[in-house]
Amino acid sequence: MLISQRIKSVLPLTSNCTNIRRVVLNNRNDMIVEWVINRIKKEYKDDVSLLLTYGSYENGTANPLSDVDFYFIPKTENAYKLCKTFIVEGIGFDLFPMSWERVEGLAELNECLTPCLANVKVLYCNSEEDKMRFRELQNRLKGNLNNKIFMLDKSSKQMEMVMTFYQKMLFEEDICEIRTLAGKIAMSLSDTVAYANQTYFAGGLKKQIEDLRSMESTPKDFTLLYESIIKGSSELEIKEYCHKMIRNTRNFLNSKTKKLKVEKKKANYEELAEIYEEAISTWNKIKVCCDKGDAILAYISGTCLQDTLNMVVSKNGLNKLDLMSAFNAEHLALFNERAMEIKKEFVKIIEENGVYIESYNTLEEFIKEN
Repeated sequence: MLISQRIKSVLPLTSNCTNIRRVVLNNRNDMIVEWVINRIKKEYKDDVSLLLTYGSYENGTANPLSDVDFYFIPKTENAYKLCKTFIVEGIGFDLFPMSWERVEGLAELNECLTPCLANVKVLYCNSEEDKMRFRELQNRLKGNLNNKIFMLDKSSKQMEMVMTFYQKMLFEEDICEIRTLAGKIAMSLSDTVAYANQTYFAGGLKKQIEDLRSMESTPKDFTLLYESIIKGSSELEIKEYCHKMIRNTRNFLNSKTKKLKVEKKKANYEELAEIYEEAISTWNKIKVCCDKGDAILAYISGTCLQDTLNMVVSKNGLNKLDLMSAFNAEHLALFNERAMEIKKEFVKIIEENGVYIESYNTLEEFIKEN
């Protein structure tokens, strides 16, 4: 589905922003909405910038047990007194505030609450300025959704959150906690996939599986593994499905970002020279350890160097510099040889791009020039 089809424009407002959407008071939710609007007009007319509704009440998918998803943007501190959580006829309602700063964060996709900005209807508006400010944020969101690099970066950040859930799950033995974490993993991975497709779940969780199936590209067996997690009956089974789902999504994301990083990221060769000048001590440490046969320190030093190399590669769009796959505690000379190859390759990358590495053959030469 095209991005333009997934983003509904905000309900057009008349020149008089205090006008409200006409509702037929034929059910509980309509009456709740009318009550909120009337209360704002009577008690908070100049304290609330906007009152907005989203979710099933806005998109027409409500059922008899549905509440109203609504929030307001405060204009003054007094507006926060409007907050109210209550139950009517067994249905829970939450009238909550969302500051302009937080809504701006939604435009930057800092939270997975995109429909709260993109798929809303305005029930009350204080001024033309408030209306325009909100629409500008909607346009910023659209621009970000159309920005492939931006969305892949958001997708990668979402994947980082998934890994924290998975790490916790690995050491969990309580089936209740495992299932809860598995649910978080499945939902967060779904957001990862949506962002990589430059979209989001306009229909919320109700239509998540349906929307995933209609996306242009998804990881291998994604919805199948999603459903397998739900049907999983044992701790090991659920963990295995989560592992496969994460692995496939990582591969999917890597395939999308690898080429883009090389094409779009501009390497900072001056910064690479500075990193090399600092990291050369680690290369020297690896050489000494390998010469002495100290496998433990060689391994630890190699780990530190590989971590630096990974950071450099990711940040500058370079090809992978693989050191640690060459490690063998019984053949340290080969490990040192690989380290020296990478060192030469690193220097070549810097110097071939016209950047000078501050290096002196003798102490006398350094003192003379400094």
